[in-house]
Amino acid sequence: MSSQEGSVCHIELYARTLEESAQFYVELFGWSTTPHDLGYLFWKDTAGNSGGFTTAGAPVTNPAATIYLHVADIPKMLKQIEQAGGTTIREKTDIGGGNGYYALFRDPAGNNIGLQCGE
Repeated sequence: MSSQEGSVCHIELYARTLEESAQFYVELFGWSTTPHDLGYLFWKDTAGNSGGFTTAGAPVTNPAATIYLHVADIPKMLKQIEQAGGTTIREKTDIGGGNGYYALFRDPAGNNIGLQCGE
């Protein structure tokens, strides 16, 4: 996915079980998967777009997809989000495995949205 500022760079899909979701998308759509850690599995579609399956409940409390937007500076963007009426759910957090950093916020309408950057 794109790495331009503000572009969608990752899509996280809720999974009842990682195995169930992986099997569904691999068999039907030809996606590939790569384990990351307990409760998470990276996926890549046939066009090279990527995301992850998660079984984690917190901080995502609704079983729904979460899109991640690419930003250069997560702390700066979280301040701007809060000034615009959003709420920080998770501060800048290391993804691990050299995959960069992420944060989560809730927009004024209640949607959980992620931020992601490489540094």
